[in-house]
Amino acid sequence: MKKTIAFAIAVALSPLAFGEENSLTDAEQKDGWKLLFDGKSAKGWSSWKTKKPLKLGKWAIKEGSLTLSKGGGDIYTTKAYENFELSLEWKTKGNSGILIRVNPAVAGPIYKVAPEMQIERSTGKGSTDAGGLYALYDIECEGDKKINPNGWNTVKIRLVNGKGTHWFNGVKINEYEIGSADWKKKVAASKFAKWEGFAETKKGHLGLQDHGAEVAFRNVKIRVIKK
Repeated sequence: MKKTIAFAIAVALSPLAFGEENSLTDAEQKDGWKLLFDGKSAKGWSSWKTKKPLKLGKWAIKEGSLTLSKGGGDIYTTKAYENFELSLEWKTKGNSGILIRVNPAVAGPIYKVAPEMQIERSTGKGSTDAGGLYALYDIECEGDKKINPNGWNTVKIRLVNGKGTHWFNGVKINEYEIGSADWKKKVAASKFAKWEGFAETKKGHLGLQDHGAEVAFRNVKIRVIKK
């Protein structure tokens, strides 16, 4: 009984019990995970408008999250990645997105050549619902999609040699291979059909979209995967 009580006290007093955010466990560090957001600054992020390091303002640090209020503009990681696993939590009051293969050298909007994992409060399983690969791949999972419309949701994107896998709140929701016959078919039937260079940037940046709604991110981390 005493051992049980002692164990319960130890767990209650541990940092994890208090939900320490924007940090890595020893196991994660050993596996090569790196934080993309330190919970205190915008270090490592750039503004799409200026192509310079992000200055806080409309994008701000609130309660340990990187939070956007309307008008902050799209942002992207200072570093580019080719093969990786990205994990983060988001909470939103509307529409936003996580972009892969972002290319700052391309004129126009951040999504011009970058596929997008949809951020929304929607409970559906279409490509434009929360978790879908926007306008391309629907969500494929058994049963209802688990979502917290008014709270935090966890997503993971794994991209290795063009093969993508997405998870939403711990459940695998879709797979695709950029450049495959199936991919080309879906792109040809979408609004991206005539978007030159779409998804072709193999080593690209990761972007967060300003779609006019408040959205917050935390526990943003990445693990580079060696070929």
